[in-house]
Amino acid sequence: MKKLILLTFVSLVTLGLGAQNIKVLKFERLEKDMTANTHGTQKLDQNGEKAALIKIQAPERGFTFNGGSLGIVASEEHDGEIWLYVPRRAKKLTIQHKDYGVLREYYYPVTIDGARTYEMYLDIGIGRYVTINAQMANSTIYIDGERVGQLPVNHKYLNYGRHTVRALKDRYEGETSFMITTDDDSSLRLINVEQRDMSDHFGDVTVNVENNAEIWFEGSNMGNGYWKTQLREGTYTVETRKADCDPQKTSFTVLPQTNNTVQAAPPTPYTGRLSLYTRPRNAIATINGTDPIDLTEAQTLPIGTYQINLNRKGYVSKQGLEYTVRHNQTTRDTITLDRVQYIKSQAFYFGAGYTFRSMGGISVLAGATYKNYDLQVSYTFGLGGSDDVPWYSTDGNDTYLSTISYKRSTFAVKLGYQFALTERLGIVPQLGYEVERLSGNVENGTNLYGDGAIANCLSIGAKLLYAPIERLYLFANPAFSIGVSKDANFERIADNSDISAGGFMMTLGAIFNF
Repeated sequence: MKKLILLTFVSLVTLGLGAQNIKVLKFERLEKDMTANTHGTQKLDQNGEKAALIKIQAPERGFTFNGGSLGIVASEEHDGEIWLYVPRRAKKLTIQHKDYGVLREYYYPVTIDGARTYEMYLDIGIGRYVTINAQMANSTIYIDGERVGQLPVNHKYLNYGRHTVRALKDRYEGETSFMITTDDDSSLRLINVEQRDMSDHFGDVTVNVENNAEIWFEGSNMGNGYWKTQLREGTYTVETRKADCDPQKTSFTVLPQTNNTVQAAPPTPYTGRLSLYTRPRNAIATINGTDPIDLTEAQTLPIGTYQINLNRKGYVSKQGLEYTVRHNQTTRDTITLDRVQYIKSQAFYFGAGYTFRSMGGISVLAGATYKNYDLQVSYTFGLGGSDDVPWYSTDGNDTYLSTISYKRSTFAVKLGYQFALTERLGIVPQLGYEVERLSGNVENGTNLYGDGAIANCLSIGAKLLYAPIERLYLFANPAFSIGVSKDANFERIADNSDISAGGFMMTLGAIFNF
């Protein structure tokens, strides 16, 4: 019970002391500040009149305000200060904080007019306001090792105790320590830092980084890819940054009166994984056209979109497969390669060869295969000549007229059905219709007889195919044709020579298909 009473007493004393912590150090009207009377920052009270604005400088946030019967128009948090709008003719203000107590019924020392701006400095009872100055304008100020900005540093609230202020500008620097105690005057305290030239302690520094990355130093972007400066001897850290990359830090030591060159670690590009499985396995893969890639395991790649080409002997290549790799994700796919169809069930083709037969010659052919049905047309240019054929008159006198030799040209249309025997071998049984035409040449005499004689034939045969590579056939085409009709000249020539319509023939050659 005694301990409980003692604890209660201590708590009451503490609260009582806390209630006296908050003080107003200064309150005045800012004659040149038009914030309270400017569109966008002015506010109206409940009577539609322009409110007064009190800009409150305080070392902490979390204050609540009570304006008594006239109330508070608005309270806003702004950079480094609190904006409190009060009605005109306001008389007093109560200020409260959960940690620092309450200031009750503070009476304004000046008249509060509408549309005017005022300034208030609050002391929470744990320190003093100080203003820091130094010899070199725009010097960077550090308080107790923490950077607080550049000169001027006005009305900085510091807790009771010892503090160290350091001022840096180019090669000039200075440092001073001071105490803030409860015995100090509550008015603003001025701290002046004397600086001196420290050139002997500085070195030239050049920082380079690949990929034109940003170089950050002490919270500021110093440049892209390159930064040159002068720093005091010591150890420093730069950070490199770039979009879609993890930043990297590099520490370095500066030696005085020396050129210090630093190669900073570049930012690490965001990466993801690409996992491709091919059927069959062991396909040869390239990425973005030329660079080989191993698909036997997932690949870690910088994020982005990639073009993949796949090749494997005996299979149809796949070109320009597109995959997007995302940050910390795995992109997966299974690709099935189709076997190369050497013997194609659908194709257009053309080719040439030599036809071996009586009065043979060079053959050219073209055709198409659709669902294994094969339609082919060909023309054979006769090269081999016939034996000499004598011509006699038919008037009963058997008068000798001329001796003629002949060459045979053949136009043929054939229909067949293709069978694939193996991957590279095929056979096409064929039925066809042929037109044979004889062209004569006078060997003796003056007149040309039988030129243009024609015979019509039906043929049966087979086209044997071998594909050494894709889109090329070597073929052999044995066939046998039977003459079914002849004109009178062909009949007469056949009766008086070794020339006959049809017969056995063999064509050997090559075909290109596409």
